[in-house]
Amino acid sequence: MHRILRHTLILAIVSTTVFTGSVSASTRQTPNNQVDTIQNSDAGDIQRRQWLPQRGVCGTEEPSSQLKAAHKRLSLTEYRHAEGGRVDSNASRATADSLPRINVDTWFHVVSTSDQVNLVTNLMIASQFMYLQQAYQNASIHYNLMGVDRSINDTWARNGDSAAMKRTLRKGSYGTLNIYFQTNLEVSDPEGASSRLYAPFGHHHQHHGQNFDERDVSSSPSSPNLLGFCTLPNPDINSTSSIDDYFNDGCNILASTMPGGSIEHYNRGGTTVHEVGHWHGLLHTFQGQTCSAGADGDYISDTPQQSTPTEGCPASKDSCPDLPGMDAISNFMDYSSDDCYQSFTTEQAMRMRSMWSTMREGK
Repeated sequence: MHRILRHTLILAIVSTTVFTGSVSASTRQTPNNQVDTIQNSDAGDIQRRQWLPQRGVCGTEEPSSQLKAAHKRLSLTEYRHAEGGRVDSNASRATADSLPRINVDTWFHVVSTSDQVNLVTNLMIASQFMYLQQAYQNASIHYNLMGVDRSINDTWARNGDSAAMKRTLRKGSYGTLNIYFQTNLEVSDPEGASSRLYAPFGHHHQHHGQNFDERDVSSSPSSPNLLGFCTLPNPDINSTSSIDDYFNDGCNILASTMPGGSIEHYNRGGTTVHEVGHWHGLLHTFQGQTCSAGADGDYISDTPQQSTPTEGCPASKDSCPDLPGMDAISNFMDYSSDDCYQSFTTEQAMRMRSMWSTMREGK
């Protein structure tokens, strides 16, 4: 029998040199309906570690033909704005300071097994939120953390019965970002999702094609290889769509990837930033995995053509040596380790804004 113990945890914005959001002590109901306080635990500073070769394996579902068409259309629109010298919310030459802020209501859902209930600390939650805010500053995208809830459910924590979990926990409209931090994340229903996976040093797992069912990933009860996955925007959703059409929307993240988590080189919060990039419509920098001249790639003109995902954090990498530019190994949409992640490009920022206005705003 599975226990489902829920409570709501609201983050108050306070003045602090550590975070922009501070998490209060949380509570949960015991089987006897008594309130039990879950105390904060200090996760400590995240120490920078020497890099070891680890493989980031991409299991991206192919974007829909409608989403590809939207990328092409937005690419042309942004190019025309830039060539015309106009600076507005879609202009690729604009800076973050000149852009109106996009505000995204956001909910964090922490879903734990009964034996991992204390895995995600309040410090980890606040640090993850701070990192998310900072990563999207150049796009002038701001996340309003509406609250955090915690559930204890062994099935949900492994992403079993995902539909029931999301129908129960999801909040807000199609423009509301719901992130599910699960302690034992596995792939259960990967349809429409993009994923970030890793393989520990010495265990190089390959992903074959675009079908999650064919992946060569550990089949243990808690697969250590899946870091997260997220839904791309669905162009078919509109302002009249029912929640039944999009209840599955959002990002599923292995909780150990949060700042202070246990997965070396993947525990600085980069997985959440990467997956939220997919939620905003971005594709991987190595989309298509080809060096063919004229290939669409990720539909972003200022990310060089890249044919392979990056492993770990190399000093440099050029998977398409006959084409201009080196691989963008520090880009959040590559598959580098968290040690490498630094930024989005200007045009990625503009594309996320364009995707927001056409795909999610007001829906």
